[in-house]
Amino acid sequence: MIQNTDKTETFEQWEKRWEELTSYSVERLEEMILERWNPVAMDKDEKFTDYLYARKWKINNAFEWTPENMEKLILLNQKLVECWEKLDAEAKQTLKTIKKRLDKSDNFLHDFNMEAVISAFIYVPDENGEFYEADGGIEEVLNFSMPDDGIVNSHRYHICDIDKPPSDIIYLDRKQNWNTHPQFDDKFNEHYISQAIHDLYDHTCWSFPDILRINRLWVELKVDYQNIVEI
Repeated sequence: MIQNTDKTETFEQWEKRWEELTSYSVERLEEMILERWNPVAMDKDEKFTDYLYARKWKINNAFEWTPENMEKLILLNQKLVECWEKLDAEAKQTLKTIKKRLDKSDNFLHDFNMEAVISAFIYVPDENGEFYEADGGIEEVLNFSMPDDGIVNSHRYHICDIDKPPSDIIYLDRKQNWNTHPQFDDKFNEHYISQAIHDLYDHTCWSFPDILRINRLWVELKVDYQNIVEI
């Protein structure tokens, strides 16, 4: 359900607005979304976000965890975990290099910022069968409706993380298992569902069918080297 972010709106007014939104068909909601679509001002348009979450609610209510859909989610979960394993290994190796430079009082490197991020996208085929980022339609809206241009998972690293095990990252911590979440209808009780998947279905406006259409993951390790000059 949408959140009541309008401080002038009473709960009764908010509830009535939600009931009105969810009375529309998914097709009509998508028309309304595309009519209001403005990537520059999207984060300032509360009604636009409300339409997206109403669409998600409608689609998820009609969604079923068929064997095929379960297989798709398990595969996506596996890919995300593998991406985080690669990211963590790369980050630890980079931290070792940074530490050596810091220990030697490097002429340039005084401090740093390091962030590992994974972004998710739906690519669509053109008339030649080549896949590309969606330019139009609900797919473009979904790709840009993520916080920070597609980022769905992020983790910051510090120099003290060099010797920590991968499980120290929530995305690789198997003790954090979302397999019994109510939206899974007890279908994944024997599986491991990572925090990375949880972030997708719980922290975004993407429905489960949208998530199962994800076919590109951008895996990035962002490092800023800092030189601090006193005047």
